[in-house]
Amino acid sequence: MSLLGGIASNTSSNSSSSSNSASSASSSSSSSSAISASVQSEYNTFLTILTTELQNQDPTSPLDTNQFTSQLVQFSALEQNLQTNSLLQQLVTNQSQGQVNSALGYLGHTVQATGDSFQLDGTSTDTPTLAYSLASNANTAVLNVVNSAGQTVRQISVPTTAGAHSETFDGNDTSGEQLPAGTYTFQVQATDTKGNAIAATTYETGEVTGIDTTDGVVNLHIGGVTVPASNVVQVIS
Repeated sequence: MSLLGGIASNTSSNSSSSSNSASSASSSSSSSSAISASVQSEYNTFLTILTTELQNQDPTSPLDTNQFTSQLVQFSALEQNLQTNSLLQQLVTNQSQGQVNSALGYLGHTVQATGDSFQLDGTSTDTPTLAYSLASNANTAVLNVVNSAGQTVRQISVPTTAGAHSETFDGNDTSGEQLPAGTYTFQVQATDTKGNAIAATTYETGEVTGIDTTDGVVNLHIGGVTVPASNVVQVIS
């Protein structure tokens, strides 16, 4: 009985884990498959133990009715958990496929998504759009361009009114020299007349050239950087 109870307890834990996986957007179908396989293995083990127990019971002293009924109840619970895990796996797979199908609609379109990364190709013709929004009117606002080493390579004074703004970056550093090709980030620092910080949100803007899925998350390729599809706030064209 202790072995059978342990199997049933283990399976209940796996079922709970699958439920959490299904409710999380980042859950992967491979994880669900592993859980389902584990439950299937325990189901088969339980069935083997039960049938072996029946085959080897003493004819003069058969298995106690109450014990047998209890084991059948556990057997039924295992079967239900196995079916539940299978359905949850289908749900996760369908959800992921639905997100991919939705993301396909972004291909070839210029979108804006929350984020702070952009790429430069090292030429004067590469002029990315750096967009941001301010929560309220500011007294001063500065846009900082930061390289991969964490160094600020350019500071630009930007509009201070509340709402959305965009700046076309010429790709030059503070001294006017062309910045080398690579991935950069940008930040907007804004303060009011008392020097208090004002919340600023930055956006990545560009054409969607591809999509991929990583750990159940659907990502868009925008201007050489990768952005979760859920970060898209608007389709520009």
